[in-house]
Amino acid sequence: MGDLFIPLIAKDAGASNLMVGIIVAAYGLMSLVSLTLFGWVSDKRDRMSLIKGGLLLSTLTFLLLVFAVGDTTLLFLARALCGFSMGVFYSSLVVYGLESKKKVGEYTSYESLGWGLGNLFAGIIAVYFRVFVAAAFFFFVSFLISLRLKAVKREVVDAPRHPWKVFKKNLGIYLPFMLRDTGAFSIWALFPIYLAGLGADSLWIGILLFLNTGSQFFLKQFVDRIDHEKLFLGGLLLSAIAFTSYMLPSNYIQVIPIQILIAISWSALQVGAISILTNSNSEKATAIGLFSSARSLARVIGPLLAGVITQYYGFGALMMFAGGLTFSGFLVRVLMR
Repeated sequence: MGDLFIPLIAKDAGASNLMVGIIVAAYGLMSLVSLTLFGWVSDKRDRMSLIKGGLLLSTLTFLLLVFAVGDTTLLFLARALCGFSMGVFYSSLVVYGLESKKKVGEYTSYESLGWGLGNLFAGIIAVYFRVFVAAAFFFFVSFLISLRLKAVKREVVDAPRHPWKVFKKNLGIYLPFMLRDTGAFSIWALFPIYLAGLGADSLWIGILLFLNTGSQFFLKQFVDRIDHEKLFLGGLLLSAIAFTSYMLPSNYIQVIPIQILIAISWSALQVGAISILTNSNSEKATAIGLFSSARSLARVIGPLLAGVITQYYGFGALMMFAGGLTFSGFLVRVLMR
């Protein structure tokens, strides 16, 4: 829920769009390192300890954001630590759910619901330090819940020390997804600023973000039954259309249908990608870790590009760039199948 205010806090502290992009990219850079490392560790050792340890560490790192308000240097460092702590547990938690025989769509829908409610609560609270205290509190509650989770039967695989073979095998998923997410994160890095420019206050920014992620909760309950390859391709194409559509609104109310389209595209894309990866790899956590690392790399590149593009050419150029890059990901997947 802290993501909602990071760009706005940075702007309030006097940061340029480029500096906002750098601050947002810090999270992606550290989660890239963390996800790659701990995805590999998860396949060789105990997932439960990574889940519990990562949630507890995230409680502390997200609480640090309280002390970073008003200082761009501290904000950069705190976001970097938050990115690292998230990477400790994320792959293990995803694979734990799948090993518990949960359907991909149903299981990941709760992640979307959490994002949605977090953004909505943040918009309602609308006080920076209270939002970060609340985020840390929810992580601590998650840690307490994790103490009651039971270990599930799993196959311990001989995960390669350098997972090049896993990466090469799944490049047809990783590369298109990274291109799409580079476009996506270039938008999300400055999205609250974009919405504020259309007249949205903190509450409406939270509502608009909730419309996206909250809708995913319902959509993901049904997409599992669709062919996974069709989901993946359809998600890429719809994402390209949705990103380009952000050029059109003249006020924040007009963003509502685009948010629904984003929800449809992401639900299809995420469920399709994770289903393909977990069904075709024995090194499930390594494959998911590399998948998440590709997303994290996009979370580094996208915000940096967003800062440069909007600094000189404005938001319209950014939306066109994101849509075009995502469409190139669609073409890459069609050619690599």
